[in-house]
Amino acid sequence: MSRRYDAPSFPSQPPPSKDDDDQLSTITIEINHAIRLLHSDPTEALNLFKSILSRHPNPTLTQANAVYNLVESGLQDEIHASENVLASRQYHLESLRKELRTLKAQKKKILYAKSMADIKNDIQEQQNRKKEIEERVNTARKNFKMPEDDKRKLKKHASKVVDMVTTRVKAYWKDTMSMELKKELLRIQLKDLKLHFVKDIKSPVAEAVIMEAVEYVKEAKNWKFSTCCCCSQRFFDVKSNAEHIKSTHLGTFPDELSVESEVVFDSVHDTVESGKWRPVDVAAAVKMMEDLSRNERGDEGLDESKVFMNQKEWPYCEDSRRHVIINKIRVKLLLFLKIRCFVSSHLSAFMDLTMEMLKKRISEQLLKKHWMHRTLLSVCFLDIPELNRVSKFLDDLDSICRLQCLCESLEKDKARGESCVDNHEKIVFNEDFSCVVFDKRMLRGELVVLNDGAAVTSSADDEIVLNDDECKDAIVDWLMKGGTNISTGEQLKQWTHFRETSRSQAMEFFKIYEAEFHRMQSICEKKIGCLRDIKLWKNLETICVEEDKRRKKFSAYKPLSNKYLLLKRHTEIERTNCDTFESDMILDLLREEQVEDNKIKLAITNQINEMGEKLYKFDAIIRTTSIAMQQTGKKIDSVTAYDYRSIMVPLLKSLMRARLEDMAYKDAEEKSNAASEALLSALVLSDKKGTHRGGGGARQGQGKSKTKKKKKDHRKTKVLKVLYTDMEELELKGETKPEESATGFSEELQENVQQISFPDAHGGDDRPNPEIVDPVTTDELEQQERKLTSEVEKEQRMLKEHLEYQRQIENGAKQKRLAELNKAGSSAGNM
Repeated sequence: MSRRYDAPSFPSQPPPSKDDDDQLSTITIEINHAIRLLHSDPTEALNLFKSILSRHPNPTLTQANAVYNLVESGLQDEIHASENVLASRQYHLESLRKELRTLKAQKKKILYAKSMADIKNDIQEQQNRKKEIEERVNTARKNFKMPEDDKRKLKKHASKVVDMVTTRVKAYWKDTMSMELKKELLRIQLKDLKLHFVKDIKSPVAEAVIMEAVEYVKEAKNWKFSTCCCCSQRFFDVKSNAEHIKSTHLGTFPDELSVESEVVFDSVHDTVESGKWRPVDVAAAVKMMEDLSRNERGDEGLDESKVFMNQKEWPYCEDSRRHVIINKIRVKLLLFLKIRCFVSSHLSAFMDLTMEMLKKRISEQLLKKHWMHRTLLSVCFLDIPELNRVSKFLDDLDSICRLQCLCESLEKDKARGESCVDNHEKIVFNEDFSCVVFDKRMLRGELVVLNDGAAVTSSADDEIVLNDDECKDAIVDWLMKGGTNISTGEQLKQWTHFRETSRSQAMEFFKIYEAEFHRMQSICEKKIGCLRDIKLWKNLETICVEEDKRRKKFSAYKPLSNKYLLLKRHTEIERTNCDTFESDMILDLLREEQVEDNKIKLAITNQINEMGEKLYKFDAIIRTTSIAMQQTGKKIDSVTAYDYRSIMVPLLKSLMRARLEDMAYKDAEEKSNAASEALLSALVLSDKKGTHRGGGGARQGQGKSKTKKKKKDHRKTKVLKVLYTDMEELELKGETKPEESATGFSEELQENVQQISFPDAHGGDDRPNPEIVDPVTTDELEQQERKLTSEVEKEQRMLKEHLEYQRQIENGAKQKRLAELNKAGSSAGNM
């Protein structure tokens, strides 16, 4: 509040002299200047008035002196008014500060509740997300093991060709192929493998994959490898990749954030697992404890404090309602202990809650004397309402960290097993990496043997002994299964797609991993803040406790109130500019003007209990987050783990299959040629025998003999045509048996040929009559011989045409398959 100062009026005085007039003029100017300063700077104006009076001690300054007195009086009023305003403002400011502290406390509680709810939702969503990704991972792995070509049914004609080739290969393997050739089939020269894909298949992608695998194996000596999902860096093992991801792409916890609580010891687990969890008769139990306390056991060397706690036969009672709740508590504890999520702060909170309720019914001294504060079984002494409180405590703890959801996810992972562990055929390089060798035990049916993925031969491989009689044809089924309808290009495309898909899925897991890591950091920081607050509250509690001790110890001591002591501490903090948190705590305690000592101590205790509750909840979230991070890390390890055998085995099988088919084809061709020559020889011999039988007969039977000869020749030609047609149909249908594929004819067709060639042996109607002999001239014999030779040549041409047609069918199918392989290989290369 400002005042306006006007020039005062004074009584009339004698007229001044000229000197007085000059001096007065100067003084008046200075006074007016001082008066103008009153509005902007009253203190400076007052100092100016003092200076004028000291420089002009003249009676003519009565006016200036009067003005000075007036100004000083007004300034004092102004100061008093300003002090009142300032006091009012300070009071209002203090009220605002109190209100602000209250709002801050409320905001803190709201934010805490919201953050806990968000954490619960995040844990649930992340577990659901991991489940969804895991399902897609399993689908991708199955698709890689069973490419699309294997799912599609072949066309009818192609299927017949495949069956025909498989039948021929099996027959060759079983009946003809030597043991040395079978063993040699398991050895593939690296140069032959490259040539196969460069010249025959014409797949540069396959060649590149082979070279990549060989270069890796030379360095790692193992087929297995792991790839970082973030930067695609390749590692020899999963562990190195996991450490790289943590240190390079995720980050590590600073030492000050390492506040994870210890998991409770095994004795707690034993108590929950094997202890008797039944309701106890409290009255009888108290009597038993009192009796044990009265008994002297010093002579026996027993610790009476442990006798009751270890009592095998407590005074139990039949109370079904209590028993149900106790069993529920036990089941929940087992759930926490199963995944190692029950830490020391949880055990302390559980025991504190139990003891708090037990102390209302049993003296604290008696409980501690018999160690009831050290065993979880003390919960069996509680009544139904108290048991419900303990059960609710565990349910809240479960809900905070989504324990049930995490346990279900871990159980599924355990049932699913290590998805990254696949069984692969054992293949190794020789010492100079010039050839790849399959395990010899495959020949006796052991297609997949236990191995660690080693890619270089060892002395143990040479010690494997294989006898000829142990060889089985299971390897042929393995080699031919899906062989002709799964192209190399499709396999390469699936390998590339599988690795790209795996990396994408690993990145999804990594994002969850990051979110869990940041949640862990956030909760650890909150726990550190909570531990700091507990320490500060305990410091305030210590101030009050020390005052109580002084009051009890010194009778003449003049007690100080807790409010005074806390305000003193607040003043020290303000003066040293120390911890503002502690200062705010003190002001929160002393909001009211009159605060009793007991209320202050109770408020401090409540704050410590509240901080303790936050602490064990933070520990629950930290522990479950740690478990969830371990789970996510394993999933990343699984998805980013590969094995070069996944693609090398199909590529090696492609060459092995081509070699085996070629050997079987050549063998079948040789047998077919031998069979055709034998058949022609048999036909020639049969006709010659028939000619000689008719050469010594009489002429009167010549007419009948010619007629019968024509019938026989007609039937022979007809059967040969049927033979040609039947063989063609059988090959198209793929119905030839193994023994047929070797010769090219069925037993029924061979019998028809024999009936033509040797009718006497089959009861034919062309048996000659011994009473009728047809004499034949030399010209007629020569004519018949020429005719027979012509027919034999015709039959031979028909057989050759059939064999050529068979080769064309097989070559056409083979060329078509090679064309599909080249096309698929080109498409994989473009990818």
